Amino acid sequence: MNLPASLSPEVSVSELLLQIQTLLEKVERQAVQIEKLTAENTKLHAEIRHLKKLKGKPNIRPQKKDSDSEDEDKTASGSGNSPPPKGKRTRQQKPGETSKPVPSTVKEAFCRVDDVQDDWINGGYQDFTHIDVDLQFVTAVYRREYWKTPEGKTILAPLPDHVKNRFGHNLKALILEMYHSCSVTQPLLLDWLHDYGCPISEGSLNNLLTENNELFHQEKDELLETGIACSRTLQVDDTGARHGGKNGVCTVIENNLFTFFASTSSKSRINFLTLLQGQRRCHVLNPVAIAYMKQVKMAAKWVDVLSSFGEVHFLNEASWEAFLDDQKLLSKNQRRMATEGVLKAGLLQHGFPESMVIHSDGARQFDTVFAHSSCWFHAGRPLAKLIPENDLERADRDKVLDQYWRIYDDIEVYCQSPTDHKKHQIEQDFNHWISTHTCYDDLRSVLGKLRVIRDDLLLILEHPWLPLHNNWSERQIREYVKRRKISGGTRSEQGQRCRDTFASLKKTCRQYGLSFARYLKDRLSGTGDISRLSDLIREKSELLLCGSA
Repeated sequence: MNLPASLSPEVSVSELLLQIQTLLEKVERQAVQIEKLTAENTKLHAEIRHLKKLKGKPNIRPQKKDSDSEDEDKTASGSGNSPPPKGKRTRQQKPGETSKPVPSTVKEAFCRVDDVQDDWINGGYQDFTHIDVDLQFVTAVYRREYWKTPEGKTILAPLPDHVKNRFGHNLKALILEMYHSCSVTQPLLLDWLHDYGCPISEGSLNNLLTENNELFHQEKDELLETGIACSRTLQVDDTGARHGGKNGVCTVIENNLFTFFASTSSKSRINFLTLLQGQRRCHVLNPVAIAYMKQVKMAAKWVDVLSSFGEVHFLNEASWEAFLDDQKLLSKNQRRMATEGVLKAGLLQHGFPESMVIHSDGARQFDTVFAHSSCWFHAGRPLAKLIPENDLERADRDKVLDQYWRIYDDIEVYCQSPTDHKKHQIEQDFNHWISTHTCYDDLRSVLGKLRVIRDDLLLILEHPWLPLHNNWSERQIREYVKRRKISGGTRSEQGQRCRDTFASLKKTCRQYGLSFARYLKDRLSGTGDISRLSDLIREKSELLLCGSA
């Protein structure tokens, strides 16, 4: 091999060091230039996403380090928070209706005209509505008489029935309403209460928000169980939810009947199946679990080992993990597949409908266990994100994108009056569209990915009552995004649980046109004028296509 003249054996060491130093300086300059160009390229892509009204990556704060953790923080940045161009927000009221509630109390007062003349004609009254509020906190001191018996026993006069503790139910309902419905942070809420003369401490306010809410937690748990029993489809989505300074995830499970939130430390298919089980969690190894393991192509060796045990019920997660350890099944991926199978079998064992359809934005943790329907808006975003380099590629992109939304419009019409002829025509149009020939490499790649989820996109042809998009779930989970931006996250387990509970109850009340403030007062006072939300779900499910109807 012939070496360059600069590296020949005759070159002195000093010259060689000088050449190395020159090369290092050149590499360093190139590294700085590459870093600068990379940053500029990132900004240009972000600007393009913003101009095309596409969402960017969320700006998630770094994870809080444990005392014994040495993992590096990771940050993510992005720009552009505009919604996707397709789909308009539906009206909350029908045309002609008003969003103003009916006044709870109406007081009539008559205004008289002075110096009425005899020849005047009385024309009746002209109404003028005046609304005002007199907000004040009332502190009552109950002087309880007490007596002492000759035996030394103290007899204390009882409190009125409506007095349960130091703070009344109206005050607690107001605090819960402002915190969970109006997104008022705890420090601001405390300042507001003090401004109006309410003698409450910071600790007492925190206790009112987090303690003694078991009746709400119980009703929230009923939402999921009753909602699943009365539904044929579930819409799901998730978003980040910080807890204890660490990045977690909140999952929403909902449809037109109910809304259920649950916060966990991470998202996975195991986590999703565990949430669907609700309070009755179990692991069942049976033929259903074995069939799932074969579906996800688990190693045949371990499928044979587990199938040899027949049907086995495990009391909890610990016993299932111990069973896998006894079988020497240590592979993380194989254990995951096996756990997903036994969780699915446990769901079906407790009556979960096997025909349930899960509708999502295409996230992998939702798309395998049961029949899955994909959101057309999310599926079409990769097409809109393409950045053509010339007019030919731009024309191909625009043509394919236009045909995509034409098929979407045809499906909307089909869902109103489904027929076999329309269904066959849409399938033909989609197959022809997905096979579009183009010289644009990136466009071919996107079409290939859409071909993989073809059945998920066209499942609505089999079930016209399915939704076409996942916008409703995203609007519901916006509650968590807003709260994350305002107050960051929760610090205690009880606080996290209350956040999930009251968000679920508030969203479900809104779905039924119930006032969340009145709901809180009804439950805290024990009046019982408002039916339990689970009963409302059963009644409404008989009228909706997504329910038992």
